[in-house]
Amino acid sequence: MAFLLGTAGHVDHGKTTLIRALTGIDTDRLPEEKQRGMTIELGFAHFELPNAGRVSIVDVPGHERFLSNMLAGASAVDVVLLCIAADEGVKQQTREHLEILRLLPAQRLVVALTRADLVDEITLQLQIDDVASLLAATRFVGSPILPVSAPEGSGIPELKEALDEALIACASRPALLGWILPIDRIFSIKGQGLVVTGTLLGAPLTIGSPAEIQPLDRKITIRTIHSHDAPIERAEPGTRVALNIRGVEAEELERGMILSQPDVAVATSVMDIEVEWLDKPRHAEQVRIALGSADHVGKIFHSDASETISQIRFENPIASVKSLPVIVRRHSPPDLLGGGTVINPTAKVRRKSEAAHASKSTDPLDEIIDFVGSLPGGVGTLEICQAVGQTQQQLGDTLEGLLKAGKLLGFAGVWFTPQTFIESATKLLKALRVIHEANPKVPWIPRDQAVKASSLGWEGKPLDRIIAKLGVMGKLEVNGTTIRIAGHRVQLNAKQEEFLTRVEGVLDQYPINVPYLSDIAGELRIPTQAVAEILELGVLSGRIVRVEETLYYTHNQLEGIRNQLKSWASARPFSASEARDHLGTSRKYIIPVLEYMDKSGFTVRREDVRVISKPD
Repeated sequence: MAFLLGTAGHVDHGKTTLIRALTGIDTDRLPEEKQRGMTIELGFAHFELPNAGRVSIVDVPGHERFLSNMLAGASAVDVVLLCIAADEGVKQQTREHLEILRLLPAQRLVVALTRADLVDEITLQLQIDDVASLLAATRFVGSPILPVSAPEGSGIPELKEALDEALIACASRPALLGWILPIDRIFSIKGQGLVVTGTLLGAPLTIGSPAEIQPLDRKITIRTIHSHDAPIERAEPGTRVALNIRGVEAEELERGMILSQPDVAVATSVMDIEVEWLDKPRHAEQVRIALGSADHVGKIFHSDASETISQIRFENPIASVKSLPVIVRRHSPPDLLGGGTVINPTAKVRRKSEAAHASKSTDPLDEIIDFVGSLPGGVGTLEICQAVGQTQQQLGDTLEGLLKAGKLLGFAGVWFTPQTFIESATKLLKALRVIHEANPKVPWIPRDQAVKASSLGWEGKPLDRIIAKLGVMGKLEVNGTTIRIAGHRVQLNAKQEEFLTRVEGVLDQYPINVPYLSDIAGELRIPTQAVAEILELGVLSGRIVRVEETLYYTHNQLEGIRNQLKSWASARPFSASEARDHLGTSRKYIIPVLEYMDKSGFTVRREDVRVISKPD
């Protein structure tokens, strides 16, 4: 396990000077920082400890104007080195930094009383007591407090020992879905190309690992990995790394974007967070969100169902990951409001009266069912994984078990509960019924048209499987990519009904050798085109069967043919020529009729003969 140490404390309390004494590295790299004598941007260093090994250090700004940079550096540290100048003591920003650290997942704290050489023993002891009193009201109570003087080097060995002990006492970090790298710096190196830096979280990273950048949704290639100016093949979580990448231009990148293993980070405009509030903002108030290395502005929406779960909505997509820490501040002035974690990075917009989609259920099966049930239009496997914090491989057997138990329905990676599937089917049928009523002469409706009209959001989902399931349930009839409500037929008006009845009467006079359309027209003394149109309506309404392009039969005729074949052939095989002779017809009629009987399941063809499928 690689460790990350971060600094905190009031501006000009000696953080950068102390880091230089510990590591020999000056983390103030900008000319403006040299000129002002204070840290503005994140600085990075490293050193070796006897037990913890190589430790990465993030030196963060202390000035209130650079608080967002401080948050970017502090959100992933294991141990915090809080610097308090012995000659000045605890300041307002010291308290604010400590309040932020209390809300972040930093596990341990070590306090360095810097500039200890500038005060006498009595003052130094008073400062130690004051700091101990400050920590007593926090989860960092009892943390070591060590006087140091960076210029003289006094206290540095003891400080290194305390840091080593604190680091090796840290537990493993909470698991993420995979590795992520919140980007905090972007630059180009001549002859090498684009480089991004950040603190690796979640899982190890190797050269050539598949990667993508969110919210760009861009696949990229990792060419090399450097850590503290040295090339490495594999980086461990908690390591500061610089990645040489290709597949994206520097102008497209911004600090706060997340480079990650595919399907781990997501682009989102709405996410649910669980927050410990210090000062709860108003519903729909604009706030600042520190997430990874980013500082975003969004609006916060609370839930009547929970005091701690709220929803953040952003105007534009941002990158997010489940379980990533968040800090919430007021938009202006940027006062600290609370902190917590992302519990659902791809939440759906909800009303204040609705409960948040992600739950803190102790039963992971219930959590999955609750999450799927909260999204009636269906939810993808990846979204479920992100919501419950597991990979697709980890969740595979669980989803399969829920499928077999009938608690979920799955369609090629899209999941419903039985209830949400019925709710979706009801919406689709309602939309389809409206389309049928508006188009009484159209028997089949393109399924995409019906899905779009239902506003289910099924575009891009496996419609073949979903629609097929509705067909099996008897809700729909399916004809290729067209559908209709089960039992739906084209409706004829009174005049059309009367006309079709007359045509049926002519057809029924001929057991199998039906007349041509022109012959029907001649017998009824009407135009041939009128006969063709009414027969087409008869087919659409289900009263007429088109056996071949110009051969139309009534149901009475076809039933008569079936009865003759059944009484004649019973269970014995027969050829087409035998059936032709028995029915007294010709090849022109018998072949299309027998092929229709095959399709309808009345007969079964076996090479050159047929048998009746159910002779009894």
